[in-house]
Amino acid sequence: MNYIELVQRQAEQVFGNKAKADLWLNQPKTEFGGSTALEHAHTENGYVKVKDSLERIRHGYSS
Repeated sequence: MNYIELVQRQAEQVFGNKAKADLWLNQPKTEFGGSTALEHAHTENGYVKVKDSLERIRHGYSS
């Protein structure tokens, strides 16, 4: 499984469904330098940052 698939799976778990996950994954975010979470997750470092952001959302620390 690659980084993109891992991020998609985690986002679906965090947001509860694919549609909400896809919306979050495909919107540009300032925390990712204006790129989308999917664009940012193509590298290991980017993947870790996106994963951390999803964990913060899961625990109610970020939106």
